[in-house]
Amino acid sequence: MKKTLMRTITIISFLLILFSNTSIANATTLEKTDNDYYVETIITNVDSDLNFIALHSNSHTITKTKTANIKNANGTILWSVSITATFIYDGSTSRCISCSPNATSYSSEWKIQSVSSNKSGNSATASATANYASLKNYTPNVTISCSKNGTVS
Repeated sequence: MKKTLMRTITIISFLLILFSNTSIANATTLEKTDNDYYVETIITNVDSDLNFIALHSNSHTITKTKTANIKNANGTILWSVSITATFIYDGSTSRCISCSPNATSYSSEWKIQSVSSNKSGNSATASATANYASLKNYTPNVTISCSKNGTVS
């Protein structure tokens, strides 16, 4: 009886941890643009090699990727722009210590023209320009930031 109860508690605890981590790891929003496209924004966890900093100080590091998927009205991803950033935080301040942008086209009609990034203080921004069938350009920005307590948005 005790073994069964302990197994049940262990399984429930494991499931709670699993589901709570999954919901924190992937935050998604969807918004409609002025030009009949939708932008789906997703924040995901990234494994970082910089966790050694936390072993030697009160500071912690966190690395996340924020992706903006540009979709058509049918929900098909046409192209995306993302930024991966590593932050250091200690409960009183935070700052971005590295960032890397990326842009990918999933449609033959959309061509990536440029991608760039910059970081300032506790945030980083990626900007990409894509051209649709040589007719028009679309340039979204993706900004990721970290609070002093390690909350990334």
